[in-house]
Amino acid sequence: MRIYVEAHGCTQNYGEARLMQQALAGRGHAITTSETDADAHVLVTCTVIETTERAMVRRMMELAAHNKPLVVAGCMAGAQRERVQATVPRAMLLPPRKWPEIVELLDEGTACGDRAAEVESLGLGWNDAIVPIAQGCAGRCTYCITRVARGQVASYPTETLVTQVRSHVERGVREVKLTGADTAAFGRDTRTNLAALLRSIDGIPGSFRVRVGMADPLTVFPIVDELVEAYGSEKMFKFLHLPVQSGSDEILDAMKREYTVAQFEEIVRCFRTAFPELALSTDIIVGFPGETEEQFELTMDLVRRVRPEIVNVTRFSPREGTPAARMPGKIVGWRVKERSRRLTRLRFEISSNIHSRLVGREVEILMTEPGKPGSLLGRTAEYRQVVVHESVALGEFVRVRIDVARATDLIGHLVPNGLYNPAQIHDGSPVV
Repeated sequence: MRIYVEAHGCTQNYGEARLMQQALAGRGHAITTSETDADAHVLVTCTVIETTERAMVRRMMELAAHNKPLVVAGCMAGAQRERVQATVPRAMLLPPRKWPEIVELLDEGTACGDRAAEVESLGLGWNDAIVPIAQGCAGRCTYCITRVARGQVASYPTETLVTQVRSHVERGVREVKLTGADTAAFGRDTRTNLAALLRSIDGIPGSFRVRVGMADPLTVFPIVDELVEAYGSEKMFKFLHLPVQSGSDEILDAMKREYTVAQFEEIVRCFRTAFPELALSTDIIVGFPGETEEQFELTMDLVRRVRPEIVNVTRFSPREGTPAARMPGKIVGWRVKERSRRLTRLRFEISSNIHSRLVGREVEILMTEPGKPGSLLGRTAEYRQVVVHESVALGEFVRVRIDVARATDLIGHLVPNGLYNPAQIHDGSPVV
């Protein structure tokens, strides 16, 4: 069959969508980018906020209108089964933990159901590799519906993950993204931890870089020293996605985040002491029930102190079935928007200032993906995005000089003899 797979939401959703495509292709199905030409459709859903849920419902209805087999996977299939069934009654549901069953759902009655699946060796044209390392999280956040969909922590075996990464590297992938609802929760159920996994991956031969996905302060704090040490490998991007959600301990308590602002700042301090050029990303919810102006100002003050380059600002959205949806003290919409805009302005001021200090500097980057016509995108050792306009093969490590700084990225050009192999670096500069 020709199968169309569409994913929305977090990196873990995209990673699981890729795994589904690999499994289906391994059984002989053809993966198509055209929903109209497809014999079946797979929609990997996100439901993190209400507007996203509405978009998912619309998309389900559009795909169902083709009158082809439809699989609804992802978080809505786990947390909102009744809504999905009411919207598209004929759809097959595939919750996050059961994504490998996609083959059985779409294999019945097909001529290629008996073909062997070697999913690890398949490359479907992706320049990077997304490797989910666990399902679920350790938190009890009062606002989160994803926890309902993905449940408690269930880590994949370290040996399996290392084998996956090795196979990606051996087929030429140079950027590996480790993902999960909370990557630092990895191993809490199997007597290991994220730092140990990173050390095992570091032992894989080859020139590649690893980006560690979102990690909660709750699970990072107990292992921070070990994690900082593991980040010391040249193979690890010095990029930390550490969602704080609020600068007020009172709001964090209402959210049941189970850490304090001081602990969040201590984690940042530890990482920045070891890696002064660290790129810090965080997430913040504005307009949580009961949030006062003074509590919001504490969040603004925290952002001014820790100066994250990326702040993912989310306006609070009550999710049915979560404790926060029933909390009193709802903030009026115009005030939530105003706070969101103030925080976003501050975030861009900070990132513009950080990036401006890089102008004129020479840095090594990994070329990762195509950009707009006539450009390519690369990543610094800290995962900062750099736009170049020269013709370079993806997966190459190159040396560039930064010419222009923008709030969200940098623009640079290759320096003479810019191609190099990081394995040849001996004294801090490349052998060209």
